[in-house]
Amino acid sequence: MVALPDKQVSRNEARRSPPAKPTPADARRIARRRVLAGQRIDMRALAGELGVSRATLYRWTGPREQLLGEVFGTLALETFEQCKHEARGTGATRVIDVFDRHLALVAKSPALRRFLETDAESALRVLTRRDGPVQTRLVHAHTELLREEAERGNYTPRVDPAALAYAIVRIGEAFLYNDAIIALEPNLEQAGAIVRLLLD
Repeated sequence: MVALPDKQVSRNEARRSPPAKPTPADARRIARRRVLAGQRIDMRALAGELGVSRATLYRWTGPREQLLGEVFGTLALETFEQCKHEARGTGATRVIDVFDRHLALVAKSPALRRFLETDAESALRVLTRRDGPVQTRLVHAHTELLREEAERGNYTPRVDPAALAYAIVRIGEAFLYNDAIIALEPNLEQAGAIVRLLLD
């Protein structure tokens, strides 16, 4: 799952003068800004804004979906850490609170919804690919959260934390992305109830 920070990025902000000496970090920064503005990432346009060739851009970022995965993966981890910081309780209660908070932020993200609505096939690959940066980072983050609670003596997972974390992330994906594709409002309460059953 991935959520986007609650920021308004205007179309004018997404079209700024190219950096004097552009770098791979500039490419990712501009791509992130475009994503937050709800704009499609076009590699030719991005190369033009940076003032570099497409070959250089591809060498820096890889193909379009790889760049999108990096952007959304970074946003996913930032959002997860925010939810983790704000979560309450201990043990399974804390894990569920993080999940619920994160799911709620994802469901409210207009830029993410736009990505799913305008480029569903690419979005599903970027967001749910098992070896992709989005799912990989979220599974790792959930695994670490489960292990933290276990080390503190607050929770004892019945299965390997990594396997449990993978199941939690996949449940969130199923409710958020599949429902969004078919224009259904995600049932967040039901998703949370299933995760509670997993953690009982």
